[in-house]
Amino acid sequence: MMHERPDGSLVEVDVSIPSQARRVVLLENGLGTPHEYWDWVCGALPADVGYVRFNRPGYGLSTPDTKYGLEPHFELLQELRDTYAGGLPLVLAGHSLGGYLVAAYASLHPDATKGVTHVVMIDATEVVSLRHSRRTDVDRWSHQSMLMEQAFAATGLSVFRPAMNVNKQYRPEINRSYTAFLATPRTWATSYREYRDAMTYPELADLDCPLTVVTAENNAGDNARHHGIQARLAVISDRARHHFVDGSDHESLLAVQQHAEEVTELIVGEPPSERLGESWQPSTKSRQDAEGVAEREREPR
Repeated sequence: MMHERPDGSLVEVDVSIPSQARRVVLLENGLGTPHEYWDWVCGALPADVGYVRFNRPGYGLSTPDTKYGLEPHFELLQELRDTYAGGLPLVLAGHSLGGYLVAAYASLHPDATKGVTHVVMIDATEVVSLRHSRRTDVDRWSHQSMLMEQAFAATGLSVFRPAMNVNKQYRPEINRSYTAFLATPRTWATSYREYRDAMTYPELADLDCPLTVVTAENNAGDNARHHGIQARLAVISDRARHHFVDGSDHESLLAVQQHAEEVTELIVGEPPSERLGESWQPSTKSRQDAEGVAEREREPR
């Protein structure tokens, strides 16, 4: 489905708002990923929850944008929200760079939190750490990798060795669509532009609505450092939780059905109502299940 903007440009969207919907989830993709990345999450949503997912300008069939910075993106989020959410309570959820973008919208855009019941940042980008990586080996490798993937896409080689979704754990039609997305040179040109833009984005300091930070257990780099960076994201709200998904990595949080369903439970579940506090410990589903068993064992029989 194509959404036409006031300036005539198009945005590729996938919208499902059931007649009985009581709220809507607006889903924001990560760097270099299509809206199909949310397929398992959308399939696990309850019948009374609608969703809006989309490809940012330059990705998929969406018209490339010539505007830089956060404000044009905030305008797009507001436009999609006004057009499709119909005034229903809204959950903002984003993965990777998308996690930062939805939180930045809620934090920085005027009146954005009105009607927003919950923000969910899923293994989100922390822009200060990203900025500090500038001109390091990590930055040089990221730059080189995106240039290589653009060249592979232009020559058709990426069809045989996709950079992401390598285990193809989505439904077959989603896997095919995802591979075609990665085989488009514009995908990687847009990714590189977003990567550089993100280094100029401001640190988020205050979010006036409930926040859940979801973190992958396993990271490609230093796990302890990654977990610490993720923990810092949760302090921007005084109603927050930090949840680890056992056995997951950055991609499998959404690409593996079991992990995606756990993420969905956090998206549609009761938002946190208290700050993390000094005795904070990140939650996991396995810990919650164990606590539930222990509680049942203490009940009188």
